[in-house]
Amino acid sequence: MSNRPVLRQGVVVRKLEAKDEAYTIVRASDPDGLKYYKFEDWEYDLLSLIDGTRQVEEIAVEFHRLHPERGFGLQHVVDYIEGLRRIDLTERSEQERHLVLMDKIKTVRKKRFYDAESSTLFMIHFPLFDPDKLLDRVIPWIRWWWSPWFVWSWLGVFAVLLTFLAYHWDLYWSGFFDLFRAPHKTLSYLIGIFLLLIIVSLWHEIGHGLTCKRFGGEVHKIGFMLFYLIQPAFYCAVDDSYLFPKLSHRMYAVFGGAYFELMMCSVASAFWLLTPAEWAVHHLALTVVFLTGLSAIILNMNPLIKLDGYYVLMDWLDVPNLREESFEYIGSFFKKRLLHLKVSSKPISRRRRRIYLIYGLLSIIYTSLVLLLIGGFLRRLFVGWLGPAGYIAFLGLSGFLLRQRIRGVFRFFRHLWLDKKDLLRSRRVPALAAPSLLLLAVLLAVPHCATRIEFPFTVDPARRAVVRAPWGGLIRRVEVVEAAEVKQGQLLAVMENPELAAERDTLRSDRERSLRQATVARESGEVATEREREAEASGARSRLEMLDGKLASLELRSPLAGVVSTPDVETMVGRRLEAGEAFCTVDQIDRVRLTVMLPESEIEEIRTGTSARILVTAYPERTLASCVLSLAPIAVPPEEGLEKSLDLIQRVNVVRVGLEVGNGEKLLRPGMTGRVQLLGPPRTIAEKSLRALSRWTASQLW
Repeated sequence: MSNRPVLRQGVVVRKLEAKDEAYTIVRASDPDGLKYYKFEDWEYDLLSLIDGTRQVEEIAVEFHRLHPERGFGLQHVVDYIEGLRRIDLTERSEQERHLVLMDKIKTVRKKRFYDAESSTLFMIHFPLFDPDKLLDRVIPWIRWWWSPWFVWSWLGVFAVLLTFLAYHWDLYWSGFFDLFRAPHKTLSYLIGIFLLLIIVSLWHEIGHGLTCKRFGGEVHKIGFMLFYLIQPAFYCAVDDSYLFPKLSHRMYAVFGGAYFELMMCSVASAFWLLTPAEWAVHHLALTVVFLTGLSAIILNMNPLIKLDGYYVLMDWLDVPNLREESFEYIGSFFKKRLLHLKVSSKPISRRRRRIYLIYGLLSIIYTSLVLLLIGGFLRRLFVGWLGPAGYIAFLGLSGFLLRQRIRGVFRFFRHLWLDKKDLLRSRRVPALAAPSLLLLAVLLAVPHCATRIEFPFTVDPARRAVVRAPWGGLIRRVEVVEAAEVKQGQLLAVMENPELAAERDTLRSDRERSLRQATVARESGEVATEREREAEASGARSRLEMLDGKLASLELRSPLAGVVSTPDVETMVGRRLEAGEAFCTVDQIDRVRLTVMLPESEIEEIRTGTSARILVTAYPERTLASCVLSLAPIAVPPEEGLEKSLDLIQRVNVVRVGLEVGNGEKLLRPGMTGRVQLLGPPRTIAEKSLRALSRWTASQLW
């Protein structure tokens, strides 16, 4: 150790005040980038004394004068400086610097493409370059972008835009989802959306970097990352904002990305509103509005993930490393209070305990939900691509991505075993084991309950009738509306056919003329002419009766009692229907049928009359009862996406199972969904487990 130790060149020491504590932030630079360290409040004075002008003995004497309560002697100071040397905060000899530099260069080479140290399961980092000098050149030209008059002007523009979007919310919402409806988009369109996402993300991160530079910070890292494994994005390290003395400046650096995004959104909105709809720039501007508007702000401001909202909350609460500290506190609480393990704990204020508990629980719940969503997406992706073998690929990928967490779980259980093994080996354990095993055996072998087979269903009407036009014609009048209840034979609509009506009038005229001519022939004694005219009149009458029947059938009536299920049927007035074309559908829903597509591997014990319990998605608090009404005589291939129709190595066919349920209250409507439990023979838990294992083994190893 040098007799006059000095902090390494480039090390910056700042003392900051928080709501409930003061602390010291130290920044150091090396070939790997900037690093930040948090020290206690009193360490600021000790670090300030290590300036190369004092010997170690003088540093110890001076620090003892400043902080006599700490009881720091010469040995403490020597050990402290040695600790600083190990983390490369003090100057080293030429040979030591050379060795450290070579080690750092090796590390940088390994991290040139993939930064494993700062990457997590949710954010994988790929560093690109050091943008500090480039931003230094840009800042003088745009420094006025952070002037109050300019900031408030842009925020006012965005407020007007937000009001417009709120007024036309349906347009915004439907357009946003149509933007990502991939099956209806071309490859070039999807590539364009991807490039726009990259540009918007890069612009956002440049906003962070420029804002940090504007208030005196340094920005030495910008790169690309995969967010939640599937969403591309950029990142810009603005850790230098930790050194800003003012809390407002630190929060400005965090809000810088959102501020730049608001500017882009406002400009795009102007192009969208001021250009004709047929112009390509109009559609491009609308897409930018979708990508930079409320959706991006809501995502970036979410404090439960480590994006802008998290760092704003962390600065506002003055709690550094909020997420990590919260997880550590909850983990220690669980180990200490529930498992009675010995864990090292540090004193934490009541305020921070409340913050850690609330934020930690919310973050754990949110992270678990995100993991479930990502897992479900990847499972569907692999199963759709590889079939049943996709489950193996999904489990392999999950194990690889979560390998660190899995190792942590194994370490935890190993620690739990080492801590509790003496207790498990004590004499009390065998005394408690026998009753426990007996109780377990009773629970497995005594209680009987039905063997439940659970699958989704779709509601269909008990009967469905399609009312069709018997002849071509125009709909003159509609007597019902959508969802109207009708009786059997009730008039639904009246059609008219001008051609049939004109033909009927012509036949009436011909019949009357033939009758007059027959009367004249009778008076004249012309018997043959009389009979000929009477035959013509009889033929006209027969044809007239037939036409009257056709015209009467143009009154469309319901063939059964039920509900009109055709949307907007009342708007069909004036529409022309061809012969056989459907006018509306009438569903009989006083009883409904439930259709379940059951895999053939589960059909063994299902018979006509098998009991069933029904849970409808729309009424989760009510459970309905029914029984199997019919089973299809043949099995058919499953529909796409019916993943429960899979075993380990192949798809299995499905059998249509029908159930009928009374629907006097009209709660169930065609198209509704839910889940049905088919109740097989009662079995114990042990019998169910052995049966499932034997069936699976027989099907896979036969």
